[in-house]
Amino acid sequence: MAVERPKIVPPTSVPPRTPRPAPPAIVDSPRIQRLRDDGPDAVARFWAELTHAGTPLIERDGDATLITFVWRERRPTRDVLALVNKLADRSDLGRSRMRRLPGSDLWHLTYRVRDDWMGSYHFAPDESEHEPLELGPAHWRMVATNLVADPLNPVTLRQSRPPHKSVAAGPAATPLPHWWERRSGVPEGTVETVEAGGRRVWRYLPAGYRGHAEAYPMMVLLDGDIWGPLLPVAPVLDNLIAAGRIPPLVALLPESGDQPTRFSEYACDTAFTEFLATGLIAEAGHDLNLTSDPARTVIAGQSLGGLAAAFAGFTHPERFGNVLSQSGAFWWKSGTPDDVDAEWFAHQVALADRRPVRWHVEVGLDEWVNLRPNRHLRDVLTARGYELTYTEFAGGHDRLCWREHFGNALSTLLPR
Repeated sequence: MAVERPKIVPPTSVPPRTPRPAPPAIVDSPRIQRLRDDGPDAVARFWAELTHAGTPLIERDGDATLITFVWRERRPTRDVLALVNKLADRSDLGRSRMRRLPGSDLWHLTYRVRDDWMGSYHFAPDESEHEPLELGPAHWRMVATNLVADPLNPVTLRQSRPPHKSVAAGPAATPLPHWWERRSGVPEGTVETVEAGGRRVWRYLPAGYRGHAEAYPMMVLLDGDIWGPLLPVAPVLDNLIAAGRIPPLVALLPESGDQPTRFSEYACDTAFTEFLATGLIAEAGHDLNLTSDPARTVIAGQSLGGLAAAFAGFTHPERFGNVLSQSGAFWWKSGTPDDVDAEWFAHQVALADRRPVRWHVEVGLDEWVNLRPNRHLRDVLTARGYELTYTEFAGGHDRLCWREHFGNALSTLLPR
């Protein structure tokens, strides 16, 4: 049965707009430095090389990597921002301003990062003819209306609507194999759309699914409108099953709906959590042979979805015996904006008896709002004696990172 949707976003579910405590390392690229002395012909050769090799420019710097983002623009008065996930800070947009090589059409910005860093990015060129961008938090929305992908980078991350994001990665960034890539010869499961609770649910059935067989393990993965059609999880599951990393399983992916709905339901809402534990499975899986064993059931989510998955496992351990949280929003504060309890969920875990739940928690090192709360939850779970795998990756609050790490995370909770 459909439920009434909230009309506004709860203020307590909006991440705090905290400035980045320490800016990322912006340095000079040796290659760009050489161009300063080599003349205009060298710049032309540089563009020809990058047109063939692709961007961004990657250079080694001892035990780290220099990643240089480049933009070609002949109008010297124009401003260009490189908006790299969590290296850019809306409170200090000036640090994302690209520099122009004097006398040339080359704009550039170089970050020093770990070899295993990865991130998605856009460029934001200023369309005005006169004044450069006024940089600051109040202008973030204005900047966001003029985003473009990197025209020299063929690797993109699909978004709900264009422009899609470009992808940058250090030489050791992407763990192999890439579970999300479709592979020749791997049997493909089927994905279909059903309805439960007045919302769409994407339903994954493994290749060779047989309804009369032994009950299948199950995963509930939140934000189905992302992991169903946009950032498909089906190839991840196909590849993991074919490689023997996980058993054949059934996955239910409920859509999150509009922003007010998601920000309300995913914020430790008991009615929504009850729906996940009972109504979702009963309605979307009524004709499937699904396990009732919580030890063979995973609930997974990212960001606020990570918080919602954690709350579901914590309050319904009889149904969800495994929680997979990527960049979980454990900063979340209960109450009203004037009466809040920050990191509410970790406090509940600390005060309650240990439940029969296993955890995988991971977070990006560039998530300055999220990193400390995830470490706090890690410490609480460890102190309470929970079975936990915890990892930190070199990156930000980024679907690119979540997609890359999801396969290995799932296989820690549901090994074959």
